Amino acid sequence: MPETRAAGVEEAAAESERCARVSGADLRRICERGELRVARFRGERPPFFYRQGDGWVGFDVDLGRDLAQRLGVAYREVLSPASFDAVVELVAAGGADVGLSKLSATLERALRVRFSRPYLTVYQALVVNRLSAPARSDPFQALDAEGVAIGAIEGSSYIGFARESFGRAEVRPYADSDFAGMMGDVVSRRIDAVLLDSARADTWRRGHRESLIQVRTTVDRQRRDPLAIAVAAGDAHLLAWIDLYLETIRADGSAEALYRKWFGEGGEAQAGAAGESEGEGK
Repeated sequence: MPETRAAGVEEAAAESERCARVSGADLRRICERGELRVARFRGERPPFFYRQGDGWVGFDVDLGRDLAQRLGVAYREVLSPASFDAVVELVAAGGADVGLSKLSATLERALRVRFSRPYLTVYQALVVNRLSAPARSDPFQALDAEGVAIGAIEGSSYIGFARESFGRAEVRPYADSDFAGMMGDVVSRRIDAVLLDSARADTWRRGHRESLIQVRTTVDRQRRDPLAIAVAAGDAHLLAWIDLYLETIRADGSAEALYRKWFGEGGEAQAGAAGESEGEGK
Protein backbone atom coordinates (compact mmCIF):
# COMPACT_ATOMS: atom_id res chain seq x y z
CA MET A 1 0.00 0.00 0.00
CA PRO A 2 2.79 2.53 0.82
CA GLU A 3 4.34 1.74 -2.58
CA THR A 4 0.99 2.47 -4.28
CA ARG A 5 0.69 5.81 -2.49
CA ALA A 6 4.25 6.70 -3.41
CA ALA A 7 3.62 5.87 -7.05
CA GLY A 8 0.51 8.07 -6.99
CA VAL A 9 2.44 10.97 -5.52
CA GLU A 10 5.15 10.58 -8.15
CA GLU A 11 2.57 10.53 -10.96
CA ALA A 12 0.88 13.66 -9.59
CA ALA A 13 4.24 15.42 -9.32
CA ALA A 14 5.16 14.45 -12.87
CA GLU A 15 1.81 15.74 -14.16
CA SER A 16 2.20 19.00 -12.25
CA GLU A 17 5.68 19.44 -13.72
CA ARG A 18 4.33 18.74 -17.21
CA CYS A 19 1.56 21.32 -16.82
CA ALA A 20 4.05 23.90 -15.53
CA ARG A 21 5.92 23.60 -18.84
CA VAL A 22 2.77 24.22 -20.90
CA SER A 23 2.77 27.66 -22.52
CA GLY A 24 -0.40 29.73 -22.41
CA ALA A 25 -2.78 30.11 -19.49
CA ASP A 26 -5.61 28.53 -21.50
CA LEU A 27 -3.75 25.28 -22.26
CA ARG A 28 -2.30 25.17 -18.74
CA ARG A 29 -5.81 25.53 -17.29
CA ILE A 30 -6.97 22.45 -19.21
CA CYS A 31 -3.84 20.51 -18.31
CA GLU A 32 -4.18 21.23 -14.60
CA ARG A 33 -7.88 20.39 -14.60
CA GLY A 34 -7.06 17.12 -16.35
CA GLU A 35 -10.03 17.21 -18.69
CA LEU A 36 -11.26 18.92 -21.84
CA ARG A 37 -14.84 20.16 -21.52
CA VAL A 38 -16.55 19.76 -24.90
CA ALA A 39 -19.87 21.56 -25.40
CA ARG A 40 -22.39 19.97 -27.73
CA PHE A 41 -26.03 20.46 -28.62
CA ARG A 42 -28.16 18.01 -26.64
CA GLY A 43 -30.10 16.77 -29.69
CA GLU A 44 -28.97 14.15 -32.18
CA ARG A 45 -27.36 14.74 -35.58
CA PRO A 46 -26.28 11.40 -37.03
CA PRO A 47 -23.64 10.67 -38.11
CA PHE A 48 -22.06 13.62 -36.26
CA PHE A 49 -23.44 12.72 -32.81
CA TYR A 50 -26.26 10.48 -31.64
CA ARG A 51 -27.12 8.17 -28.78
CA GLN A 52 -26.16 4.50 -28.89
CA GLY A 53 -26.95 2.51 -25.78
CA ASP A 54 -25.95 4.54 -22.74
CA GLY A 55 -23.48 6.79 -24.57
CA TRP A 56 -22.90 9.00 -27.57
CA VAL A 57 -21.17 8.10 -30.81
CA GLY A 58 -20.45 9.87 -34.09
CA PHE A 59 -17.91 11.83 -36.07
CA ASP A 60 -17.78 14.80 -33.67
CA VAL A 61 -17.62 12.49 -30.64
CA ASP A 62 -14.63 10.58 -32.04
CA LEU A 63 -12.94 13.85 -33.03
CA GLY A 64 -13.44 15.29 -29.53
CA ARG A 65 -12.11 12.16 -27.83
CA ASP A 66 -9.03 12.15 -30.03
CA LEU A 67 -8.52 15.86 -29.42
CA ALA A 68 -8.54 15.30 -25.65
CA GLN A 69 -6.30 12.24 -25.87
CA ARG A 70 -3.66 14.12 -27.85
CA LEU A 71 -3.85 16.94 -25.30
CA GLY A 72 -3.17 14.32 -22.65
CA VAL A 73 -6.38 14.91 -20.68
CA ALA A 74 -9.76 13.26 -20.16
CA TYR A 75 -12.75 13.97 -22.40
CA ARG A 76 -15.92 15.39 -20.80
CA GLU A 77 -19.12 16.19 -22.65
CA VAL A 78 -21.22 19.22 -21.72
CA LEU A 79 -24.66 18.61 -23.22
CA SER A 80 -26.78 21.33 -21.64
CA PRO A 81 -27.12 23.83 -24.53
CA ALA A 82 -30.63 23.97 -25.99
CA SER A 83 -29.52 25.09 -29.46
CA PHE A 84 -26.43 25.49 -31.61
CA ASP A 85 -26.33 29.19 -30.81
CA ALA A 86 -26.44 28.25 -27.12
CA VAL A 87 -23.33 26.10 -27.59
CA VAL A 88 -21.52 29.19 -28.85
CA GLU A 89 -22.75 31.24 -25.88
CA LEU A 90 -21.64 28.56 -23.41
CA VAL A 91 -18.11 28.55 -24.84
CA ALA A 92 -18.01 32.36 -24.90
CA ALA A 93 -18.99 32.44 -21.22
CA GLY A 94 -16.31 29.95 -20.20
CA GLY A 95 -18.69 27.08 -19.44
CA ALA A 96 -16.77 24.78 -21.79
CA ASP A 97 -13.30 24.78 -23.34
CA VAL A 98 -14.45 24.04 -26.87
CA GLY A 99 -17.67 23.80 -28.85
CA LEU A 100 -17.59 20.74 -31.08
CA SER A 101 -21.16 20.34 -32.25
CA LYS A 102 -21.48 20.50 -36.03
CA LEU A 103 -21.13 24.28 -35.61
CA SER A 104 -21.31 26.52 -38.67
CA ALA A 105 -18.50 29.07 -38.53
CA THR A 106 -20.44 32.25 -39.27
CA LEU A 107 -19.44 35.91 -39.08
CA GLU A 108 -22.15 36.55 -36.49
CA ARG A 109 -20.92 33.79 -34.18
CA ALA A 110 -17.31 34.91 -34.66
CA LEU A 111 -18.25 38.11 -32.85
CA ARG A 112 -18.52 35.96 -29.69
CA VAL A 113 -15.94 33.19 -30.12
CA ARG A 114 -12.95 32.20 -32.22
CA PHE A 115 -13.22 29.39 -34.75
CA SER A 116 -10.62 26.85 -35.80
CA ARG A 117 -9.93 26.01 -39.40
CA PRO A 118 -12.86 23.96 -40.79
CA TYR A 119 -12.74 20.24 -40.04
CA LEU A 120 -15.61 19.48 -42.45
CA THR A 121 -17.62 21.40 -45.00
CA VAL A 122 -21.27 20.84 -45.78
CA TYR A 123 -23.48 22.86 -48.12
CA GLN A 124 -26.79 24.63 -47.95
CA ALA A 125 -29.62 22.47 -49.24
CA LEU A 126 -33.28 23.13 -50.00
CA VAL A 127 -35.94 20.47 -49.67
CA VAL A 128 -38.67 21.93 -51.90
CA ASN A 129 -42.25 20.90 -52.49
CA ARG A 130 -42.39 20.09 -56.20
CA LEU A 131 -45.51 22.23 -56.63
CA SER A 132 -43.76 25.31 -55.21
CA ALA A 133 -41.03 25.74 -57.84
CA PRO A 134 -40.80 24.70 -61.51
CA ALA A 135 -38.87 21.48 -62.02
CA ARG A 136 -36.04 23.06 -64.02
CA SER A 137 -35.77 26.22 -61.95
CA ASP A 138 -33.17 27.08 -59.32
CA PRO A 139 -35.29 27.14 -56.14
CA PHE A 140 -32.74 29.38 -54.41
CA GLN A 141 -33.78 32.03 -56.93
CA ALA A 142 -37.40 31.08 -57.57
CA LEU A 143 -38.42 31.02 -53.89
CA ASP A 144 -37.09 34.46 -52.99
CA ALA A 145 -40.54 35.97 -53.36
CA GLU A 146 -43.45 37.29 -51.34
CA GLY A 147 -46.01 34.68 -50.30
CA VAL A 148 -43.36 31.97 -49.99
CA ALA A 149 -42.67 30.25 -46.63
CA ILE A 150 -39.25 28.74 -45.86
CA GLY A 151 -38.73 26.58 -42.78
CA ALA A 152 -35.49 26.37 -40.77
CA ILE A 153 -34.47 25.18 -37.31
CA GLU A 154 -34.58 27.87 -34.64
CA GLY A 155 -31.25 28.57 -32.93
CA SER A 156 -29.27 27.26 -35.89
CA SER A 157 -27.22 29.13 -38.48
CA TYR A 158 -29.84 28.24 -41.07
CA ILE A 159 -32.26 30.86 -39.77
CA GLY A 160 -29.67 33.48 -40.72
CA PHE A 161 -28.84 31.78 -44.01
CA ALA A 162 -32.54 31.70 -44.91
CA ARG A 163 -33.05 35.38 -44.14
CA GLU A 164 -30.01 36.26 -46.24
CA SER A 165 -31.09 34.17 -49.23
CA PHE A 166 -34.86 34.67 -49.07
CA GLY A 167 -35.30 38.27 -47.99
CA ARG A 168 -38.71 38.61 -49.61
CA ALA A 169 -40.08 35.30 -48.29
CA GLU A 170 -41.33 34.42 -44.81
CA VAL A 171 -38.73 32.51 -42.81
CA ARG A 172 -40.59 30.27 -40.39
CA PRO A 173 -38.56 29.01 -37.37
CA TYR A 174 -39.22 25.50 -36.06
CA ALA A 175 -38.05 24.03 -32.76
CA ASP A 176 -35.45 21.32 -33.17
CA SER A 177 -37.84 18.90 -31.45
CA ASP A 178 -40.34 19.61 -34.25
CA PHE A 179 -38.00 18.67 -37.11
CA ALA A 180 -40.38 15.88 -38.20
CA GLY A 181 -43.24 18.38 -38.19
CA MET A 182 -41.26 20.82 -40.32
CA MET A 183 -40.46 18.14 -42.88
CA GLY A 184 -44.08 17.01 -42.84
CA ASP A 185 -45.14 20.59 -43.56
CA VAL A 186 -43.00 20.81 -46.69
CA VAL A 187 -44.21 17.41 -47.90
CA SER A 188 -47.85 18.53 -47.47
CA ARG A 189 -47.02 22.04 -48.80
CA ARG A 190 -48.00 23.91 -45.67
CA ILE A 191 -44.62 25.55 -46.31
CA ASP A 192 -42.81 25.72 -49.64
CA ALA A 193 -39.33 24.60 -48.67
CA VAL A 194 -36.94 23.80 -45.84
CA LEU A 195 -33.37 25.10 -45.70
CA LEU A 196 -30.91 22.79 -43.95
CA ASP A 197 -27.41 21.41 -44.42
CA SER A 198 -26.67 18.85 -47.11
CA ALA A 199 -25.67 16.10 -44.66
CA ARG A 200 -28.96 16.29 -42.76
CA ALA A 201 -30.94 16.57 -45.99
CA ASP A 202 -29.24 13.40 -47.24
CA THR A 203 -29.99 11.55 -44.00
CA TRP A 204 -33.66 12.60 -44.17
CA ARG A 205 -33.95 11.58 -47.83
CA ARG A 206 -32.59 8.10 -47.16
CA GLY A 207 -35.14 7.59 -44.38
CA HIS A 208 -38.15 9.04 -46.25
CA ARG A 209 -37.95 7.76 -49.81
CA GLU A 210 -41.75 7.57 -49.95
CA SER A 211 -41.90 11.38 -49.67
CA LEU A 212 -39.63 12.05 -52.65
CA ILE A 213 -42.67 12.08 -54.94
CA GLN A 214 -43.78 15.31 -53.24
CA VAL A 215 -40.39 16.99 -52.68
CA ARG A 216 -37.02 17.39 -54.35
CA THR A 217 -33.67 18.39 -52.89
CA THR A 218 -31.27 20.94 -54.34
CA VAL A 219 -27.76 21.29 -52.92
CA ASP A 220 -25.97 24.51 -53.86
CA ARG A 221 -22.24 23.78 -53.72
CA GLN A 222 -21.47 27.47 -54.01
CA ARG A 223 -23.13 27.99 -50.62
CA ARG A 224 -20.51 26.36 -48.45
CA ASP A 225 -21.10 25.82 -44.74
CA PRO A 226 -17.76 25.23 -42.98
CA LEU A 227 -17.97 23.37 -39.68
CA ALA A 228 -15.36 24.36 -37.11
CA ILE A 229 -14.43 24.10 -33.45
CA ALA A 230 -15.25 27.11 -31.26
CA VAL A 231 -13.07 28.40 -28.42
CA ALA A 232 -13.42 31.43 -26.16
CA ALA A 233 -12.19 34.72 -27.61
CA GLY A 234 -9.18 34.87 -25.30
CA ASP A 235 -7.99 31.28 -25.81
CA ALA A 236 -5.39 32.00 -28.50
CA HIS A 237 -2.96 29.21 -27.53
CA LEU A 238 -5.74 26.62 -27.48
CA LEU A 239 -6.95 27.78 -30.90
CA ALA A 240 -3.43 27.54 -32.37
CA TRP A 241 -3.02 24.04 -30.89
CA ILE A 242 -6.35 22.90 -32.37
CA ASP A 243 -5.44 24.26 -35.81
CA LEU A 244 -2.13 22.36 -35.66
CA TYR A 245 -4.00 19.26 -34.47
CA LEU A 246 -6.34 19.42 -37.48
CA GLU A 247 -3.38 19.86 -39.81
CA THR A 248 -1.62 16.92 -38.15
CA ILE A 249 -4.51 14.46 -38.45
CA ARG A 250 -4.96 15.42 -42.08
CA ALA A 251 -1.28 14.70 -42.75
CA ASP A 252 -1.12 11.40 -40.84
CA GLY A 253 -4.32 9.97 -42.35
CA SER A 254 -6.36 9.96 -39.14
CA ALA A 255 -8.85 12.49 -40.50
CA GLU A 256 -9.49 10.50 -43.66
CA ALA A 257 -9.99 7.29 -41.66
CA LEU A 258 -12.45 9.07 -39.37
CA TYR A 259 -14.32 10.53 -42.33
CA ARG A 260 -14.65 7.17 -44.07
CA LYS A 261 -15.78 5.51 -40.83
CA TRP A 262 -18.79 7.83 -40.48
CA PHE A 263 -19.54 8.96 -44.05
CA GLY A 264 -18.25 6.05 -46.15
CA GLU A 265 -17.11 6.45 -49.73
CA GLY A 266 -20.06 8.57 -50.85
CA GLY A 267 -21.02 10.72 -47.87
CA GLU A 268 -22.67 14.09 -48.38
CA ALA A 269 -20.25 16.10 -46.24
CA GLN A 270 -16.93 17.21 -47.65
CA ALA A 271 -14.00 16.48 -45.37
CA GLY A 272 -12.23 19.79 -45.04
CA ALA A 273 -9.54 18.12 -42.95
CA ALA A 274 -9.49 14.87 -44.89
CA GLY A 275 -9.75 15.90 -48.52
CA GLU A 276 -12.61 16.12 -51.01
CA SER A 277 -15.71 13.97 -51.22
CA GLU A 278 -18.37 14.92 -53.72
CA GLY A 279 -21.12 12.77 -52.28
CA GLU A 280 -24.45 12.10 -53.94
CA GLY A 281 -25.32 14.62 -56.62
CA LYS A 282 -28.67 16.35 -56.36
